[in-house]
Amino acid sequence: MGSFLVGRGARLTACIGLGAAGALAAPAACLYPEYTFDEPEPAGGASSGSGARVEDCANGDDDDGRIDCADPACGDFACTAAVPEGWSGYFALFNGEPAMDPGCPPEFAAGQPFAGNRGLSAPPASCACSCGPAEGQACDPVDELTITVADAPCGSEPHCLFPLTTPGWQAEVCKGPDGVFGDRLTCGPSSNAECSTTTGAPCAVSVSVSPLGASGGECAPNAVQVQKQDPRWTRLGRACAAAEPLGRGCNLGQVCAPRPAAPFERGLCIAKDGDANCPPGPYTERHVFFTDVEDTRSCDDDCACGAPSGGACPTTVSLYSDVQLHTCSTQVTELLAGSCVDLEAHPSVVGRKVTSLGAPAGGACTPSGGTPSGEARGANPRTFCCGT
Repeated sequence: MGSFLVGRGARLTACIGLGAAGALAAPAACLYPEYTFDEPEPAGGASSGSGARVEDCANGDDDDGRIDCADPACGDFACTAAVPEGWSGYFALFNGEPAMDPGCPPEFAAGQPFAGNRGLSAPPASCACSCGPAEGQACDPVDELTITVADAPCGSEPHCLFPLTTPGWQAEVCKGPDGVFGDRLTCGPSSNAECSTTTGAPCAVSVSVSPLGASGGECAPNAVQVQKQDPRWTRLGRACAAAEPLGRGCNLGQVCAPRPAAPFERGLCIAKDGDANCPPGPYTERHVFFTDVEDTRSCDDDCACGAPSGGACPTTVSLYSDVQLHTCSTQVTELLAGSCVDLEAHPSVVGRKVTSLGAPAGGACTPSGGTPSGEARGANPRTFCCGT
């Protein structure tokens, strides 16, 4: 029997000799049965347009004579150590400013990418203490009031000042007879402080009364006011998992995986939940990112208030021109403590009396305290260890 194989799907033609009896009955030509064989395609990757095989660096097959990382055509892939027990991988890790987030490239698009943060900016809380109004204050004695007659109108610089003393004075009690008398013209620009030079200028041009203060009492501290800025992360961690399957062509215990390109970290990374140390081996560059914030920033409730100050009692003083001892009949003017009034016709100012004394008001206390406490820090950490 003779046979011939020609190309793929070749036809095999055979001529089989017949016996003598058969030869007599057969036609002149031999019979040639026909057989067709379909030869299968070689296994492996795709071919180029010219028929040459092209290496698929991530399929674990030999497509063109060298497998994955052993093929020079797979320069964007590298042999990397196996993932240690208790860790996961492999990841391309971006560690940079949030505005520069590159997303995940196609070769690292397996599963849901991880996004975390580090570099927390969270200043301490701002604590503000304040005090309530002064309570329990008492008016100072009215004999602490100062009554002053001047030879110049209110608001002008005087040449002479005449204080009227009030020792032992009490409210509603008339006090006199020392004072400034209208017939004495001994003031003016040419006089000295004692008015010893007769100048012919009037002395009683205006009169003023000092405020009547208040003392004692206390202020209650208000609840501390807490203000704090929202925490802000300064660095983003974007981890993208390598797509499966991973390639071969490496030493035992290694896999062929794509190399991360900028702006990702230079080496492949492995990951573990929590704040962990990197395992022994080639994955030594440690990065910890957080997915939440634990914020305990607040203020201590330590506000306190000092003694009240600045309180005053609304007081009305009446002045009289009577020269008799402790006589308050002929009123010259009336004014509130803490004010000044101009006088008409330069009268004598002798008798004086407090005609109205109000309750203390306007006192204030200086607050202290309000100490910041607590801090803001990252929570739910995840550790990445990357190769160099």
